[in-house]
Amino acid sequence: MRNSSDVIVIGAGIVGAAAARALAAAGRRVLVLRREGAAGEATTAAAGMLAPQIETHADDPMLPLAIAAREYYRDLAAQLGEAGHDIGYRPDGILHVACDEAGARDLEAQAAAQRSLGLEAEYWDRAELERRVPGIGARVVGGAFAPRDGHVDNVALAGALVADAQRLGAEVRNVEVDALTVMGGSVTGVRGGDESFLAPVVVLAAGAWAPAIGCLPRPLPIAPVRGQMALAPWPAGEEQRVIFGPGAYLVPRGDYAVLGSTMEQAGFAPETTAEGIAHIRTATGMLFPPLLTYPIVRTWAGLRPVTPDGRPIIGRDPDVAGLVYACGHGRNGILLGPLTGEIVRDLVVTGETRWDLAPYAVSRFKG
Repeated sequence: MRNSSDVIVIGAGIVGAAAARALAAAGRRVLVLRREGAAGEATTAAAGMLAPQIETHADDPMLPLAIAAREYYRDLAAQLGEAGHDIGYRPDGILHVACDEAGARDLEAQAAAQRSLGLEAEYWDRAELERRVPGIGARVVGGAFAPRDGHVDNVALAGALVADAQRLGAEVRNVEVDALTVMGGSVTGVRGGDESFLAPVVVLAAGAWAPAIGCLPRPLPIAPVRGQMALAPWPAGEEQRVIFGPGAYLVPRGDYAVLGSTMEQAGFAPETTAEGIAHIRTATGMLFPPLLTYPIVRTWAGLRPVTPDGRPIIGRDPDVAGLVYACGHGRNGILLGPLTGEIVRDLVVTGETRWDLAPYAVSRFKG
């Protein structure tokens, strides 16, 4: 039995670790409970893109939060760097390409709409692409370039957030949480294995496993979506650049390229398949043919926690006091995770946040 925590955080991926770090920095006694081992976690099913302008449109309600999350990385990288952690933060832009004329027109319109909002966005036609990216695939027609988007080493980031949370006083234990404990309409802690852990606040950041936690006040419509990934050497002599295209992307990681990805309904099975890796190989090779002359040196897979509308669940439960949701981030966990941690801290410490959380409220899902 433990009775010494102000906050229990369930999960130690990007979101949970960021919340623990922010809460510990605010002086809260934080206990992080995580599943043992990293296999299948959403953190591994990512290439570390910070891409609010690539994967959202100008009228997307999530765009302001996503832009702020991207900008927050500048301070976060500096803070973690001062603590001795290099998270591979590279704010050098992302190129989103199309392989047909209709897609190219959509990207051109998207870039124009983003500029109307005051965001930096460029459209590159085929001639400009050939000048800027000599190795670009012959089928690529045009592309939108977001110069303030970037990428980060997601695995290094996860480790850095956990380590910094511990430095600030958070305790991390390998315990698989079975259920919440609730009394009189308020959370009192959690149960895991043969142990009980007491705290007046519980942050649910368990990714795809969040719905399996017992005694939740409502069902959570979060499903695991498998993402297969691959690693290959970056082609010699070719400038490193993030390229995002139809069904695939490539992201520089040191001397290598992280290649992805699939989006598969495969249950809780973080495994690679020959078909999935072949798709990644073909699709990334179409975007950037120089890759095809290099072997794939590693493959892996992870599980993304995806909600029906693609937006995360962030905020307090309307019926159970002390229960805070920070889950269901899908493909945006790396981008939104650190800022989500700051939002969770504000909700716990002050009871409010400057962000409108209505688009992320758990109550938007009925039944």
